[in-house]
Parts: sequence; structure tokens; C-alpha cells
Amino acid sequence: MNPPPAPGAERLRSIALPFVFVLFIVACARDAEAPSRPVVVIEQGSARAAVTVELAVTPQQRAQGLMYRRALDPDAGMLFIFQADSRSGFWMRNTYIPLDIAYISADLTVVDIRQGTPLDETILTPSAPYRYVLEVNRGWFAAHGLGVGARVTLPPGLP
Repeated sequence: MNPPPAPGAERLRSIALPFVFVLFIVACARDAEAPSRPVVVIEQGSARAAVTVELAVTPQQRAQGLMYRRALDPDAGMLFIFQADSRSGFWMRNTYIPLDIAYISADLTVVDIRQGTPLDETILTPSAPYRYVLEVNRGWFAAHGLGVGARVTLPPGLP
């Protein structure tokens, strides 16, 4: 036999239950509104890997890049998108994460991969023009058996 509820327990339950229900609905709505991150797929021979990316499309987003971050998830990165081919290099000013910087041509082929050292301001210029740049944790490409010549599949609907 269960003991009788404590005095006021029913009142507390009648107040708390709707409150918990509202919190649940708000949390679900927030998850539904959260934008999904695009996924980039890179393939070369039998090697295939996917990386979830943040996009750097505007000049301000591209200038900021991954600066000031202290960590990057293992299969996460940043995809820089340019309107036209470029040959300018990237640097690691205010960037604390060692990176692989993959330069990708307009035909979606990796044309160069440079390793960025944290806080180094040396300009890492690619060997060929590029339209996209993918930054991931240093060693990501080697760990997945990928390199120059790999083919990249971008998610649909990118700017």
C-alpha cells in the first residue's frame, strides 16, 4: 500500500506538470528551427569521407574563418566559397587549431592541401587556382586516405 501524498503535493504536481510540458515543447521547437549543417563528401579511389561544414560565404565570414576557436570536432570543418577562381593564400593569424587547408577547383577537384600551423602568419598559397577551400583538423585528409586529386561533392543549394 502506498502512503498518502504529502500535503500540497497534488497542488505542486498540478503546477509542475504543465510547466514541464511547455519546456518540452520549447526544446523540440528550438531543435526543429536549428539549421542543419551541410555535409561535404570527398572521394578518392576506394577512400570516402564526409565532413560537416560551416559556410564562409561573405567577405567578412571568410576573413573570420576559424579564428579564435580552440577546438574543432573530428569530422567538422569550414567551407569557404568564392564567386570566382582565386590564387590568394590563407594564413593562420589568430587561429589556434592546426589545420589541413584543402584548395578545391571549380570542377570540384582538390588541387592542393597545405598544413596550417597555429598562429603562423605565413601565407599558404596554393599551386593552382581554386574556387573553394575546406579547412579541417590537421591530418584529416591523411587519416581518411585522401589527398590531391580527390573529388568533392558539395551539398545542393549552396550559394
